Amino acid sequence: MKQTQSRYPTPYDRRSFLGTAARASLLGIAGTAALRSEETKTNKLLAANSGQSRIREARAYAVDRAIYAQVVDENGVSGWGECGHSGGSLVARVVNDKLKKLVVGQDVFAAEPVWSRMFHEVDELGPGGLASQAIAGVDCALWDLRGKLLDLPVYKLIGGKYRDRFPLYGSFSRSKGGGEYRTPEECAAYAAELVGEGFRAIKLRLGIREENQDPADDPALPCARAVRQAIGDDVELYVDANNGYSPMRAIMIGRQLMEECNVTVFEEPVAALNYHSLSRVCEALPMFIACGEHEYTKGDFRDLILQGRCHILNPDVSKVAGLTEAKKVAALAEAFDLPISVHNARPTLLTAAHFHYVASCQGAHRPQEHPGSRRLSELWKYFENKIKVEDGYGYVPEAPGLGLVVNEKAIKDAAR
Repeated sequence: MKQTQSRYPTPYDRRSFLGTAARASLLGIAGTAALRSEETKTNKLLAANSGQSRIREARAYAVDRAIYAQVVDENGVSGWGECGHSGGSLVARVVNDKLKKLVVGQDVFAAEPVWSRMFHEVDELGPGGLASQAIAGVDCALWDLRGKLLDLPVYKLIGGKYRDRFPLYGSFSRSKGGGEYRTPEECAAYAAELVGEGFRAIKLRLGIREENQDPADDPALPCARAVRQAIGDDVELYVDANNGYSPMRAIMIGRQLMEECNVTVFEEPVAALNYHSLSRVCEALPMFIACGEHEYTKGDFRDLILQGRCHILNPDVSKVAGLTEAKKVAALAEAFDLPISVHNARPTLLTAAHFHYVASCQGAHRPQEHPGSRRLSELWKYFENKIKVEDGYGYVPEAPGLGLVVNEKAIKDAAR
């Protein structure tokens, strides 16, 4: 088979690696054994290239509704990642004022040491906030850069691929922002639009939140009934309470949602980090309870599992400080026999990072969150290609790195 020339510098000969993989396929080696063999070869390549490339530059760019991080090696090759967006330009400042000086000069392939260097130097800024969201962008950009230098997709570097494609669920919020909310009829129309895109599971986010706990005019049942009628009985329905209930109220609403609307997943039913309350809900309801978008470290997920006793873990790569820490969360999930269904409301680089993550995690066999084609679609102007999402499935990118080609000029021109 003719080898194509990579457009990125590759400091080693890939022929032996690809030839070994091809021979393994021809010999009919079992899936798990082949995966382990591929991981072994990839690890040898990573080890061989350790120290061959160093970080020359790291910078974040805050554009409207996103923060993108760029890491450049000494040969001028760039990797790109997406930071958590909650802090806006403050997150970008953490990268530009703090993380840059910690990573410049470091070995591009020293994944764990570089991650630890960042985390333990800036964790006092808030490991559940600015620090983690900033590190996430740099960490994912480094994985993108490693993939480009090795001419391999990121999933090959973080454990291999369990699946080529996986089901997605379309997610939308009742909240329009600014204190405005969709009516049940508007929620139904949005859900029907997502079903029209091919999603076979839909999540309604209620937008209640802790500050409006147990609202007297509770939107859960009116909105869920309207959505269920709009999407029919064959499409799964999930409801995210956005942490809006006390334990007893969550149990009451959860039972009604299950019995009247056939809701199968109830996400974040009580206040974030209140694991005693969460465990009461998980023990009382015969439905999946999902949590994890407010947990930022492996230690947080340990406590969520042991104390909260939820049934599905929802890690978010942009919150849990990137792919490096997210893979440790996946190991915890596997140890406790819990499935992973990622939290992901961002369509571009974060979706790309999550697709590689989902491909590499054994327990990520459930439908995974996706915002659909409408939400934040304006961000695609910063990219020259898109992630493949078709008929309710996400397809794992096979291009080098995370798989997206960034329009660098467009991002830099728009940065504020």
